[in-house]
Amino acid sequence: MRGRPRRGPAILFLLLLVLFAFPPPARANAAGAPEVEAKAAVLMDGASGRILYAKNAHLPLPPASTTKIMTAILALENGQLGDRVRVSRRAAETAEASIWLEEGEELSLEDLLYALLLQSANDAAVAIAEHIGGSQEEFVALMNRRARELGARQTHYANPHGLDDPQHYSTAYDLAVLARHALALPDFRRFVSTPKKTIPWPGHPWDRVLHNRNRLLQGSEAYPGAIGVKTGYTQKAGSCLVAAARRNNLELIAVVLNSPNMYQEIKSLLDYGFACYQPTLVAAGNEHLAVLPVSRGKARRVGIVPEKDVLVALRPGEERRLITVLTLPERLEAPISRGQVVGKLQVRLGDEALTTVDLVAGKTVSRRSFWSYFVEALLSIFSLG
Repeated sequence: MRGRPRRGPAILFLLLLVLFAFPPPARANAAGAPEVEAKAAVLMDGASGRILYAKNAHLPLPPASTTKIMTAILALENGQLGDRVRVSRRAAETAEASIWLEEGEELSLEDLLYALLLQSANDAAVAIAEHIGGSQEEFVALMNRRARELGARQTHYANPHGLDDPQHYSTAYDLAVLARHALALPDFRRFVSTPKKTIPWPGHPWDRVLHNRNRLLQGSEAYPGAIGVKTGYTQKAGSCLVAAARRNNLELIAVVLNSPNMYQEIKSLLDYGFACYQPTLVAAGNEHLAVLPVSRGKARRVGIVPEKDVLVALRPGEERRLITVLTLPERLEAPISRGQVVGKLQVRLGDEALTTVDLVAGKTVSRRSFWSYFVEALLSIFSLG
């Protein structure tokens, strides 16, 4: 009597075949990405906003003084650097990190922004808030509204400095989004990349000397290509860092929240990004991607170009999977101004949306006058005669 056939090897072979044919879903982070112990982390391509690494990217956490990125954005968008700011008692009495502002003291908004972004001065944050918003409460309302407008939809502010509050939180993703916007403001970029700055101290025999708390800019923790941005710490938030660096036309933004070793983890994220990704030009800012007919214009057509160079960080070989989608009307009506937004360009990597850029008119097209139509009609009549 024959024994039953042995099926073990055959079943094992079939299992291996299935595993190779249908591999398990890829992890959220690409192979080779660093292990990060921070509660949340993000690595973003500064040009496109593409996320290159994420860990708990949308987990709301206390952001500590990284809050001051938004405070600076509002100051730069709504104030003038030469504004004279008078310090209130409330600002002068703000706790913890400070530059020892005194009630009634006057400084320029520019000097207060240096204090905010280098020394992480909470008293400067309140002085700025009161100057821009009229009160700290009104400024916080502006902060929350602007955060939503910029796409930081899981962020809620309770103050302009980042001291702990149950209603004060953000996410690693939102902070990267805000940093990307802030870095598009030349003055913000200048402030956060400054290692040291001296500002006045009225009534004292010496000036205030501010040292940037971001050690990526200089010293033993210096990182090649570092731009800076903002550190943060409270007992509840732990050590937080939003950082940016640029090499060979690739700009990266990295965020770690509640990290046991924020500088080392930020460097690991940036090293990973620079090693694995390269900037790829999808379309130049002066490149005509379409031509649209124009109604009632002195020109019958107008070329359509991206508002800026469209750069995306890609891994080698990914460029073959790029897809560009143009969203445009069938025609435009004059008058049209050069640089006027008329559509959108979306760049996709397969099913993943990488970035969206405005498409604009490449030249100005004036509207034709009634008399130009009249003259044209007369000329056509005479030509027929």
